[in-house]
Amino acid sequence: MDNQIEGIRRTMWSEYFWITTVIVILFFVGSSHAQFSKNNNEPNAGKKTNDTQNMENNLQLKNDNITMYSHRMLFGNIMANSMNDFVPFSNVNKNCTRDGLQFMRSLNNQTQWAIKMYDSSSKYPGGAPTASELIELGHFDRCMSVSSERFGIRGAYAVAVMRFRFTDEDDVGRRPTGPPEVETKPQTSNDSPSPRSTGPESLSWALCVPDSCTSEDIKYSVDRVLVPAFRAFNVVIDVAIPSTMYTSKDLELPNTEGSLWICGILITGFVLMVIGTLYDVCSYRSKAKNPTFWSECLYSYSMVSNTKNLMGDIKNREFAVTNGLKTLGIISVIVGHRVALDLGLPTHSTEYSEHILTDFWLSILKSPVTVEIFFIVSGFFTFIIINDRLNSGKSLNFVYLLTFRLIRILPTYTTIILIFAFILPYTGDGPLWKLIIYPEAEFCRKNWWTNLLFLNNYVNSQEMCMLHSWYLACDMHFFIIGTFLTYILWRWRKAGFGIFGVMFAVSVYIPAKYIYDNQQWGVMPYFHSHIKNLRTTEHFQRVYIKSHHRITTYLIGIASAYVYMQVKKSKLKFSAKSRTIGLILCILLHISCYFVTGYLYLPRLKYNPWNHLLYFTFQRIVYALTVSYVLVVGSLSNFGYFSSFMECKIFIVIARISYVLYLSHFIVQLQSIGQIRQPQYENFFKLYWKINADILTAFSYALVINLIIEEPIRKMIKKLMRMFLAAEQDELNIDGRNNISSN
Repeated sequence: MDNQIEGIRRTMWSEYFWITTVIVILFFVGSSHAQFSKNNNEPNAGKKTNDTQNMENNLQLKNDNITMYSHRMLFGNIMANSMNDFVPFSNVNKNCTRDGLQFMRSLNNQTQWAIKMYDSSSKYPGGAPTASELIELGHFDRCMSVSSERFGIRGAYAVAVMRFRFTDEDDVGRRPTGPPEVETKPQTSNDSPSPRSTGPESLSWALCVPDSCTSEDIKYSVDRVLVPAFRAFNVVIDVAIPSTMYTSKDLELPNTEGSLWICGILITGFVLMVIGTLYDVCSYRSKAKNPTFWSECLYSYSMVSNTKNLMGDIKNREFAVTNGLKTLGIISVIVGHRVALDLGLPTHSTEYSEHILTDFWLSILKSPVTVEIFFIVSGFFTFIIINDRLNSGKSLNFVYLLTFRLIRILPTYTTIILIFAFILPYTGDGPLWKLIIYPEAEFCRKNWWTNLLFLNNYVNSQEMCMLHSWYLACDMHFFIIGTFLTYILWRWRKAGFGIFGVMFAVSVYIPAKYIYDNQQWGVMPYFHSHIKNLRTTEHFQRVYIKSHHRITTYLIGIASAYVYMQVKKSKLKFSAKSRTIGLILCILLHISCYFVTGYLYLPRLKYNPWNHLLYFTFQRIVYALTVSYVLVVGSLSNFGYFSSFMECKIFIVIARISYVLYLSHFIVQLQSIGQIRQPQYENFFKLYWKINADILTAFSYALVINLIIEEPIRKMIKKLMRMFLAAEQDELNIDGRNNISSN
């Protein structure tokens, strides 16, 4: 036993010895390595300088963050301490003062409704340390559920928008703080002024108060509390309670009668669809020897028949590749609008927004060039249809062509306008609902006539009904120009070439000169201040939506149709090798047209008008040429697996409802952003989910509108034109169902 104990002791001492030896060796090796590294790095002055610079930058960043947090703490403490016991009152509204005092008494007595009202208001400003605009939205739904039957008090939700500016002598040169004004010209650099030294510029603070208090009463009460509190710290505060940020159950939604009428029309369409479907299923139409006009109209509402038409194969596969192009276009438009709208929302993840704006490889998310696909396709088929019509011996008959186009476009277009004006405000609620949705509805009630006359991109464009409807105005203008230009090219070829060349050169020169003279961007600036006030930004008003700045790609579409007709007439064949090489080159150029946008957003890139005018000009031309190549060669020959993919059934369906999808997708996205309750935390997975939700929901909306409005009216118009226009027996279809605005 003693021998065993002695052996264990020897083993333990042996282990201690080896552990100690290893530690000592590691210590000396580490010391020697550190000394060796130090000696080797001393001659490297560049690295030492970089390390010193990095240390200074990190120290400066740390100090800036400390300064920012100090301001945040200052503003936050003032707000929290001053508004903790906030009670609304008024010198002119006795009911507000009475209910405010009752609220405080009930809160002291721990009454449930008063606790809910108190808890619904904002408590302390949070947000990212670099955010210049802080938004605290409280609890909207909890506030709106507050009710006291005993005292006749209900909750009203309001958001106080506060702007700050410093009054210290050291801050005389500091820019005014507050929500940034609408930027009409780009900055000399992509960098926005750093907010670290100024603290938050503005603050939106949610308040839940008795509904007897108006927005003026709340502003007066907040002024009386916060102005002296911030003045003690040499800060001037301006408070506003916008009417669009005040919500009460007593406030009636506008135009209730108009909303009922529109709902009645939509319900009637749904009922007719049910009756027409039963009429078709029960085969009453097939039993009738001579179906009447009214029975034909009833049959046009059959969901079975319309779904078969929607899902059916295309009769002429020559231009089947356009289905894939249109699908690419409409999905890209939905993605682009989602990204733009999200960048304008209050968010806790400012790094995410900055990453999208500054990352070169995310250029595809901020390059709005995809809409050019529809202009190219529109120009292509306008030339094809008009040229075939003239070659067949028929007259141009422009009035007939324009009338046919209008009666195909206007029913669906008018329906969406009416939904925007009278239905959309009733489809949701939220802290920002009135701020986002009500102006959209008001613009449509006020300026609907500019849309129906296709003047909305020139007349009252700052209050345009449906922000994305500028496209239809441009496309209608291009159709008129393209019709006469095609006739001139057909009737006087040499003169037509000259006129076309002059028009193309002018279409390139005018926007380039405007961008250079007015220091404009060549792409839509996706900055927060622009997205929030998109209608009033100079780029959107003067460049983006104007027909004379966008016709270039439409003219390229006409030119590609002319090339197609000549190649088809000459029976020229493209070898498989040449088609493959051309397709690969086009795909690479097509993708590069997206990524080149990222150059303009690079951090600290100084503004140079030549960069922007060259980008605006050549990006669209190269993009149009790549689409035209696929359109021409894909229609004349075949790209193999690529053509099979572009012609698949799902693309055919999406292409057939692309017009309705384009018009209705904005309803889905406005409903989504209008109902947010708190500043959002954004990331790419969430963006992916939103895009999928947008596409699927918009598709369901478009399908319903197609079945109860678009397709039935299309069939009835076709029947009427066959009855009254015997000389026009052919089923004229401008752009062959391949233009987004005529479907």
